[in-house]
Amino acid sequence: MRGIIHLILMILMVTLFPVAAYAIGDGNIDNGGGSMGQGTSQNSWTPGMEGVRVTVVETESRKSVTTPIDLTNKRLSNISCSFGKVCKISYSEGAILALDKGAYQFVNPSQSLPKIISSQSLGAASIEAIKSYFTDEQVIRSIANQTGMDYDVLIGGRYKLLLEPIIYVKFQGLYMAMTATEAAMYDELTSGAVRAVLPTSAFQNLPLSMFLEAEDLGYPAWSGPKTGIRTNQEIKTALGLGIVRFKETDIPPEAEDYDYEYRINTEVITSVTVSGEQADPDNPVKVKFTVGSETYTVSGVYYPEGDSQLVWVRWTTPSTPQTMIIRVFATGGGVVNKGTITAKIVDLLGNDPPNPLADDRNDSYTASSIPNNTQKTSASWGVWHPWWQENWVWHDGNDDDDGYWEDEGWWGATC
Repeated sequence: MRGIIHLILMILMVTLFPVAAYAIGDGNIDNGGGSMGQGTSQNSWTPGMEGVRVTVVETESRKSVTTPIDLTNKRLSNISCSFGKVCKISYSEGAILALDKGAYQFVNPSQSLPKIISSQSLGAASIEAIKSYFTDEQVIRSIANQTGMDYDVLIGGRYKLLLEPIIYVKFQGLYMAMTATEAAMYDELTSGAVRAVLPTSAFQNLPLSMFLEAEDLGYPAWSGPKTGIRTNQEIKTALGLGIVRFKETDIPPEAEDYDYEYRINTEVITSVTVSGEQADPDNPVKVKFTVGSETYTVSGVYYPEGDSQLVWVRWTTPSTPQTMIIRVFATGGGVVNKGTITAKIVDLLGNDPPNPLADDRNDSYTASSIPNNTQKTSASWGVWHPWWQENWVWHDGNDDDDGYWEDEGWWGATC
């Protein structure tokens, strides 16, 4: 009997005191929403058809540094068109809305997204659950991996995550993917056609599913109503976004904990290896090195799938001894082998060899063994160069067309 009572108490403790997830970031996100009207056979939204666009943004420059990724719990095969992978910041800086009828690219996260957009049938979304999800360490690690960014670099304090809710709707009979900003811009482009048939889902529940609690990245905190249909201008300037911030985590390394040792005032070369999906002129990879206050960009990095390419940057060390953290990350699908490099900058003054005189004596002297430190005085490597393999294919025409030739070739590479 005592054992049964003990078992019941253990079950109650597990039920009443859930384990808290470890939060690695700080979520600047709030939300609202409201009830929805009825859709039609040609224009509608099904609650739960949603996702979130995630973009890594450099705080100081307010520039996106990775291609946005769209996270969703849904396995989408019926999306006819979207507007590509463009973030709100790019639109704010003048990017033009461009319809994309290609295959819609999305990521099903291993940890399912919480409810994002409130609805009458599924209930209100929990902002606490959204914050908890996007500040969870494992989720952040997964986002770093999906965007091709080093996890330690991402959470180092220099970058933030820009979140944008996505809605999957049927508009004029076509299934489309759009963020709140894209919905507002598309509505303007169609002279109000989107708002006329999807007023509450696309212009109330979607934009009000995320907005800022505090001003950040040039966007204001939203102090307006948390329900009701919002204007296109309100949406473009202040709604449909959340931000995850990270505190500065750089810790001065130990004296011997470094990857390279360089002399002061010396021009040096630092390199990494980048790999991943095939990189060619149609899908180039770009690698950025952040050294002190300078950022060096290496563009046009190519390599075949399953292989890698060496990427390097030449820079001049500072004039004073110090320990430097070099941040490296790749965009365009590439992944670097080392995202954080520690360099020890030393001054050889004060380490001069002794100056022996003719009458010096050291009767206890014994010869020391000759040091056998590994010295690398040269290196060689190959560079991958892409080339196009032509493959012309004849396509038969219909009754009104005699057909045509099309080059269905592919990119190859030689080293």
